[in-house]
Amino acid sequence: MQVPMTPNRILKRAGKLYSNKTAVVDGNVRMTYAEVQKRSWQVYHAIGQTPITSGGRVALLDYNTYRYFEMYFGMALTHQVLLPLNIRLSPSEYTYILNNAEAEILIFHKDFKPMIEKIRTDLKTVRHYYVAEGDADADWITGTYETLVENAPDDPVDSKTEDENDILNLYYTSGTTGNPKGVMLTHRNIYANAMTTIIAFKLADSTVWHHIAPLFHLADAFFIWSVTYQGGRHIMQRQFEPNNVLKTIQSEGVTATMMVPTMINFLLNVPDLDSYDLSSLQWVMVGGAPMSPANAQRMMARLGCQYNSGYGLTETCPLLTVGNIKDTLLHLPEEQQVKYLTRTGLEVPGVDLKVVDTDDREVPWDGKSVGEIIVRGDNVMKGYWKLTEETDKAIRGGYFFTGDLATVDEEGYVLIVDRAKDIIISGGENISSVEIENAIYMHPDVLECAVIAMPDEKWGEVPKAIVVLKPDSGVSEQALTDFCREKLARFKVPKTIEFMNELPKTGSGKILKTELRKLSNYS
Repeated sequence: MQVPMTPNRILKRAGKLYSNKTAVVDGNVRMTYAEVQKRSWQVYHAIGQTPITSGGRVALLDYNTYRYFEMYFGMALTHQVLLPLNIRLSPSEYTYILNNAEAEILIFHKDFKPMIEKIRTDLKTVRHYYVAEGDADADWITGTYETLVENAPDDPVDSKTEDENDILNLYYTSGTTGNPKGVMLTHRNIYANAMTTIIAFKLADSTVWHHIAPLFHLADAFFIWSVTYQGGRHIMQRQFEPNNVLKTIQSEGVTATMMVPTMINFLLNVPDLDSYDLSSLQWVMVGGAPMSPANAQRMMARLGCQYNSGYGLTETCPLLTVGNIKDTLLHLPEEQQVKYLTRTGLEVPGVDLKVVDTDDREVPWDGKSVGEIIVRGDNVMKGYWKLTEETDKAIRGGYFFTGDLATVDEEGYVLIVDRAKDIIISGGENISSVEIENAIYMHPDVLECAVIAMPDEKWGEVPKAIVVLKPDSGVSEQALTDFCREKLARFKVPKTIEFMNELPKTGSGKILKTELRKLSNYS
């Protein structure tokens, strides 16, 4: 027997076994699994009543709200594709994505109405606009989201998926180089990743997951499916504000969440952090960027929870590795265990991962030899939207080439040393920007930092650090340089350290080194 692998099976199980349990909390909105199941059926019928083509794209521009929850599952019942939109893009970027995806319906939070009003005449395929938490008070707005859904029937719908390899969600990459690319993820990709995530993080029905990272991005969205499969509870955090995050963890008894290092840095610098009761918090998955062992130890000490590293890409739906400690390593001193915890981690079940050299030969497991991470599995994307050549470049020989450079140690732990494009080649030496950043983060006055390559007549390239200091810190460039000299080989010490008030970031919180290069006129 072969049953299509689709997220519909996920919500069906939760609705069957946990019907009266609170599934999602979004401010004053609290819905049980039975209510979410009903709403997903209404989403299906509502979309079916619009004149959208089979396989048409429905775009969603919203904060972390209950709408994401019901749209992710409701759209999985249809033959259409959900297009989550980053809430931090420019008008021109929205125009490009919506036109490139040929979106037909746009559902948006009222806060984005002024921006959409400016670009809508440039949108070639969007025919219907539905506003959420606002009024349909313009002639171009088709109606409100709530009216669309509430007026639709709630007749039960079983899975309509005939081919598990049909595209379900279309995510556009953050566009760190050139125009963003649309990543096509299938029913099978999402279902397989949910199963992998449950195993890798040992999720249970007692899990109370805090959606802090944006749900338009897979850094957090993949927990929508995995936590639901186990009947856990979802807590929505509409926007990241450190004090509100801490209040929610305390009031809702949050047990687990995902954050990028930038978010954790802000939490740890809340002046009255110790006044919050965070005893329910068991672990935090840290992803999106590496975190130094020093900061990881600080996080565990201040938040009183376990640090879990996680690594993946949009193209892999996303999970590839988790930094779990093998039981054969539990006898090691805590300091050594933390070093394993903060590595990129071990490949998760369902993923075949290798690190290969330029001839596609697997590098030795010596913790020193650097190669590119390549993977295969049921979670790897169908391809890039309308970009056959780009797809063929990325997926070859049955593996997806990530572009991330890493080593593998004797225990099989992967450690990313850099993105291929971010490695600094100075006088023939390969310098990892991540290694320098980890050293700088050890300084108690540093809040954020990024290291980029700076052109140099003698060496070709040399490291440059851009640093954001904690409030009221007065550390000088010379003092920070001297600090680096104590931690790094001489040729790795930044030749220049520039201080900024904040670093440019993507919508998911990743530091945009491309923007830093532009600001430094190095691009």
